[in-house]
Amino acid sequence: MSEPIIEDFLDTHARLQRAIEGESESRLTWKAAAESWSITEVLGHLADHAIVVSFRLRAVLAGAAETLPAFSQNEWVESQHTNEASAADILDFFRAQLQYNGRLLRRLEPHEWEKSGVNVKGETVRIADIVRGFSAHVDRHLGQIDRIKAAQKAASPSL
Repeated sequence: MSEPIIEDFLDTHARLQRAIEGESESRLTWKAAAESWSITEVLGHLADHAIVVSFRLRAVLAGAAETLPAFSQNEWVESQHTNEASAADILDFFRAQLQYNGRLLRRLEPHEWEKSGVNVKGETVRIADIVRGFSAHVDRHLGQIDRIKAAQKAASPSL
């Protein structure tokens, strides 16, 4: 049951890598508007989300009773000056985080995949739900990256 979930989780890095392959730094940091995210900021957000998911996994496995943490994604992206970061560095970190968590997930016994916690919406989420949810979240942001690229092309075909 768990191996396909883990493989999809680990493949999120390759999907992101393919999405930005061949993109220039100016295209990666381009923003349609000051309040919108660039591709680099989307990648930074996903790296932040990987950190939070790492904590959530460990909290659930340890039987923590408190609500699983959320985070202020816009504030995190802005306060870290994420658009000034290197997309390659972000993806290197993202990959390392995935690999570390993948090793943890492969060590879990089948019953541990059923361990659960409560998210900020008050919903009960199992380890499997957290991992699947992360992969789906990355896929939604891949759609956002495609929309940013389309907006770039429409705004300035020479970029």
